[in-house]
Amino acid sequence: MKKNLYILIIIFSLLWLFPIGNLIINFFDFENFLSTIMKSRTIRILKFTLIQSSLSVFFSFFIGIFPAFYVANNKNLLSKLLDDSFFIPFFFPPIPTIIAFSLLYGSNGIFYHLFKINILYTLTAIIMAHSFYNSPIFVKYISDSLKSIPKNFVENAIIDGANKSTIFNKIILPIILPAILKAAFLVFTYSFVSFAIVLSLGGIKYSTFEVAIFTTLRSSLDFSKALTYALIQFFVLLTLNYIISIPKIYELNVEENYTYKNNIFITVFSIFYLIYEYSIVLTGTLSGFFDFINKKFTIKGFSNLFSKDLNLYYPILKAFYNTFFISFIVSILVIFFTYIILRNIKTHKQMLFSNIFIISSLGISSAFLAMGLLSLNINFSISYPILLGIGYLIISVPLAYTFMQQRILSFDYSIIEASKIDGANTVKTFLFIELPILKNTLLSVFLQIFAIIFGEFTISYTMQSVDYFPLISNINYKLSNARYYLESQTLASITIVFIFIIFNISIFLNKEKQ
Repeated sequence: MKKNLYILIIIFSLLWLFPIGNLIINFFDFENFLSTIMKSRTIRILKFTLIQSSLSVFFSFFIGIFPAFYVANNKNLLSKLLDDSFFIPFFFPPIPTIIAFSLLYGSNGIFYHLFKINILYTLTAIIMAHSFYNSPIFVKYISDSLKSIPKNFVENAIIDGANKSTIFNKIILPIILPAILKAAFLVFTYSFVSFAIVLSLGGIKYSTFEVAIFTTLRSSLDFSKALTYALIQFFVLLTLNYIISIPKIYELNVEENYTYKNNIFITVFSIFYLIYEYSIVLTGTLSGFFDFINKKFTIKGFSNLFSKDLNLYYPILKAFYNTFFISFIVSILVIFFTYIILRNIKTHKQMLFSNIFIISSLGISSAFLAMGLLSLNINFSISYPILLGIGYLIISVPLAYTFMQQRILSFDYSIIEASKIDGANTVKTFLFIELPILKNTLLSVFLQIFAIIFGEFTISYTMQSVDYFPLISNINYKLSNARYYLESQTLASITIVFIFIIFNISIFLNKEKQ
């Protein structure tokens, strides 16, 4: 078992070390590396990336903290909708977000016609989009921590004469602070590696390293310079991922958690937060069959989208097939691979070893990874579907590992040992014991990984796979750039509905297993 675990982890490590190592061997130039680091453009990109990421964390926390308190202390429709917004940072595709922001806050958008507000191609647009995407992480992490505060902790403190300020500082804050820190680091990381949002809503002048890598490759094919940007980002993210693992989120077994009386300010703020989050989701969803500018319904986008004429130049139907096919195959491989790794973890030492090599791969930027995969295509003529599959597997295994870890590691393996005594082999124990018990977990995570891959944009766009292996996200972006706005919005609507259905099925399965 121990040997199998290490072999599997080594295989996974090689999957991302090989393309990145090949990139470094072929394109790394130490003198160019040092000169690029010292250039004012590099320092400017680093400075802006750090500033916009920090501002994104601040505003995401500010707008998420009050809804988090509401979710923790209420069980109603509003709290459920707020809690369900957690699907946005992981499953809501970037292209529909860009479309929704353009329709709401662009030069011809709703807010421009009403209030003359146009925020596109500004830092404000980037921060707002990142706050939309990432504030639900704060809502989820903080509300879950608040729910873990035992009621008797607070009651005993009150009996001992503690006032509200003391209760907050001595009981509530120490419990929720690790969750706040972990959420903050996650939001910082996601904002740091942001690509589609920065490129489309901010533009080249607001380049992050992720955008700079792509633009460098596209404009000059200077792999050495792009590699320098990627290495800087990689080491920053590696450091951040190490810091993320430091704070421990409290998970207490609570029969009755501490709640307090509703505050009118928190309630009103939570309603406005809900409107802000879901207005973007609904705008992206409705944009395909509702003309927000002329305020009329239309199905023209649907008929145009699947017409033969449009598909001659933009293979939309082929992109649907490719995206579904690669998402399905990779998701199966991810679940199978991750399950075997977790199944072989028996000791704390093995778990630490697995965490180092699996979770640390989250520090690899998608643009950096795409560069490595593109170099394999150039040097070894490996086909795009295989390279994309490898890329999606690399970014998905850490997520599946995180989603499945608690459930798999807490499995009662004494049942397995008893079945082996009765003569059952590994296949039989899996089919007749493990699978029936864990099927909802495995299917739920499969759907979640499927949804993430289905909406992925950065890897395929950086590799420019649209001409070789078209996928939905790239075709959508290409349609928008060619000014097929209605068709692009329609495709975004279909994608959102499809992913939202998958997400809700996975949530239902998660509740069923509990």
